[in-house]
Amino acid sequence: MRRGRGRIFPRLAHRMDLGTARVVKAIIFVIKKRHLKFLLFFLLVLLGVALHKPVGRLVYPFPFREEIEMRSEYAGVDPQLVAALIYVESKFDPKARSTKGARGLMQIMPETASWVGAQKSLSLKVEDLDRPEVNIPIGVWYLSYLFREFNGDRVLVLAAYNAGGEKVKTWLSSGAWTGRVDDLHSIPYLETRRYVAKIMRTYYLYRYLYNHRG
Repeated sequence: MRRGRGRIFPRLAHRMDLGTARVVKAIIFVIKKRHLKFLLFFLLVLLGVALHKPVGRLVYPFPFREEIEMRSEYAGVDPQLVAALIYVESKFDPKARSTKGARGLMQIMPETASWVGAQKSLSLKVEDLDRPEVNIPIGVWYLSYLFREFNGDRVLVLAAYNAGGEKVKTWLSSGAWTGRVDDLHSIPYLETRRYVAKIMRTYYLYRYLYNHRG
């Protein structure tokens, strides 16, 4: 009996050793697999962090940047705000037209361009507004004028750029709108409400994506 038992127990021990080894190998495999998944996830996060700005700049480009920054600096206007306005107005298409007759990158109305031209002693033709080297200086100068008119209030300036300065002043004086960004729903014109909100959102994106040159 002892000899038989002695033969049986080593076999059981051997089988248990094999089973334990397989379990250990399985555990190591699972751990390695989890580590691999974690490593892949970590690499994807790093890749996302590294590429989110380049990808964002593909979605929100900044053509004519040199001209916009030069004119904006001279006029005292934030170039990222100008870029956001152009993106919303024309998607940077120099030949853009609106149904109301606005033209070019900054969607300037011919009568507005004529008024700005008179202030700057410039002789302008309507078709000149299709040229970025004309449209950008005119639009930036007009924005600068609106900033002076509305004491540097960005929200009021954007509303005035869309609806007209006199209209915005009427809303403010009548109490129809407080002029605050959290009160945009009170603006009588739905188009202007959406316009201001959209440019403000786009502006913060441009500030984030292009806060430094390069």
